[in-house]
Amino acid sequence: MLLLLALLLPIPPQTPKADLLLENGIVYVSPEAAPRKASIVVADAKILFVGDAARARKLGKSARIVDLRGAFVFPGWADAHLHLQGVGKDREITNLRGAASAAEAARRMASSAASLPTGRWIEGRGWDQNLWPGREFPDATTLDALLPDRPAVARRVDGHAIWLNHAALKAAGIDGTTRDPDGGRILRGPDGSPSGVLVDNAMNLVQAAIPAPSAADVERQLLAGAKACAAVGLTEIQDASGYDAEHVAVLERLAEKQALPIRVYATVSPEPDALALFFAKGIRIRGGTDFLTVRGIKAYADGALGSRGAALLADYSDEPGRRGLLVTSPERLAEIATAARKNGWQLWIHAIGDRGNRVALDAFEQAAQSIPAPPPGSDRPRIEHAQVISPEDFPRFARAGVIASVQPTHATSDMGWAGERLGPSRIAGAYAWRRLKNSGARLAGGSDAPVESENPLAGFYAAVTRKDPSGRPPEGWRPGERLSRREALALFTSDAAFAAFEEKSRGRIAPGYNADLTIFSRDPMIVDEAEIPAIPVFMTVVAGAIAYGPASP
Repeated sequence: MLLLLALLLPIPPQTPKADLLLENGIVYVSPEAAPRKASIVVADAKILFVGDAARARKLGKSARIVDLRGAFVFPGWADAHLHLQGVGKDREITNLRGAASAAEAARRMASSAASLPTGRWIEGRGWDQNLWPGREFPDATTLDALLPDRPAVARRVDGHAIWLNHAALKAAGIDGTTRDPDGGRILRGPDGSPSGVLVDNAMNLVQAAIPAPSAADVERQLLAGAKACAAVGLTEIQDASGYDAEHVAVLERLAEKQALPIRVYATVSPEPDALALFFAKGIRIRGGTDFLTVRGIKAYADGALGSRGAALLADYSDEPGRRGLLVTSPERLAEIATAARKNGWQLWIHAIGDRGNRVALDAFEQAAQSIPAPPPGSDRPRIEHAQVISPEDFPRFARAGVIASVQPTHATSDMGWAGERLGPSRIAGAYAWRRLKNSGARLAGGSDAPVESENPLAGFYAAVTRKDPSGRPPEGWRPGERLSRREALALFTSDAAFAAFEEKSRGRIAPGYNADLTIFSRDPMIVDEAEIPAIPVFMTVVAGAIAYGPASP
C-alpha cells in the first residue's frame, strides 16, 4: 500500500545544477524596477535565482563564481535593427566615415587599394555628401583621378546609394543609354551620361558585376560582426538584412556548431522564389539554446532621406520636383504582407518618408482585412525606421498593431540637414518617438549598424538627450521628442524582446528567463548624460556563457 501511494505522489522537481554564480552586482531586474544589490545563479542557460547572497551561495555551491565588484547588471540588451554581416564586412573594407570631402574619401580608397590583390574590386563605405562643402553628390571623375583602371565602389553611409568610378560603370555595362530602373535613380551629368552615383534600386545594376563573397567570407564576416556586438554588451541582434537561402544556411551551420556568441533573430528576402522556399521550410529556431531564429521577412517601401530616396507625399524642400522613390510597389507590398500573415511569418517593412510609411501601413491593414485570424507569428508587423510620419498616420500604428522599430542615433546624425529636406512643417513628424509612444504605438530600439555604431549606449544616449556625441545642441534637437532613461532602457531590452516574440524568455532577470545579461562598469541610469556613451562593458553573458569579459573566448 505504501509503495502504491509513493507511486501516485508527484515527484518533486530537482534543482538544476548551477553553472554560474554572479556576486556583488547592482541588478536591474526589469526596466521598471529599482536597482538592488543581488546575486544571480544560472543553471542550464536559464536564470535560477536572483536575490540574497547567502541563498545564492547555497544554490550555486558547485558553480563558477564571478565577483562583479559592484558592476551594474541589466537584462540582456538587444539591437532590434542591425545588419550583422555588414558590421563584420565593415571591418574589412575602406572606412569613409567622417571624410570631409569627396577628394578625401577617394584618397582613402586609393590608399587601401595597394594591399588588395590585383583584379579585386576596391570597396568602401560611409561617405556622406551632407558633410562636404556644397553638399553635392560626388562623381566618378574624383575616383578616376586616383583609381583610373581598377573598379571602385563606395557605399553611402545609409547604404542607399553607391559611388563608382568609370571602370566600375564599364564593368557593370552602365552608360548613357541605361534607363533608370523602377524604384531607382542614376545620377547624370549635363549630357545625360551617368555621373557615378546610383540610388536605391539602381544599385542592383552593378551588384552582378561585383564578385560574390564565398560561404567562407560570409561566415567570417558574420562571426566578426557577432563578436563586435558582444563586445559592446549586446546579447541579441535582430538582423534586418533580408538574407537569401545561402546566407541563412551559413547562419544555421554556425548555430548548429554553437559558434555564435550572441543570439540572432534573422529576416529573409521577400523575393517570390525565396519566400516560397522559406514558407515551405517553416519558421526555424536553431542552435541548442535558440541562438538562431528565422521567422522574419524584410521588405522595402522606399529609400533613405540622406540620398533623397525616401518617398514623400510632397516635394523635397531642397529639391523641388522630386518626391523620392518607392522601391517596391504598393501592390507588391500588400501581397507580401498578406502572404506573411497567411503563413505566420513576421514582416518588417523599411519605411522612412511619410509616403513610405503610409504605403507600409496600408499594406498591413490590407493584409489584416484579407486574413482576419492569422497564425501566431504574423500578428506583430513592424515598420523599420518610421522616420517621417504624416500627422494623420500616427494613430494607425497602434490601431493596426504595428511596431515602430526606431534607431535613435539616426536623429542626431541627420539633424544637421533633415530640416532642409523636409521643411518646417514636415519636420514635426520626423524622428518623433515621444509622439509615436503617446499615440499608443509599441516601439523597439536599434542602431542600423553599420550605418551607425553598434554600441547600444550610443542609441540610449541619443534617445534620452537628442544630442550628438559632442553634446550639441545644448538643449537637444526637438527635445519634446526625448524619452526617459527608463523608456530608453525598455527600447533595448523588454521592447526589443516583445518585437521578437520573446517577452516570456528575455527582457527581465527572473527565474526561468534566459540567462542573457548586459553588465556595465558604471550605471547608465544615473551617470551624467555626457558620460553615457563611453561607459565600459564589464561583461556580456548569453545563455549563461560569458560572451565578452573576464575569461571570455
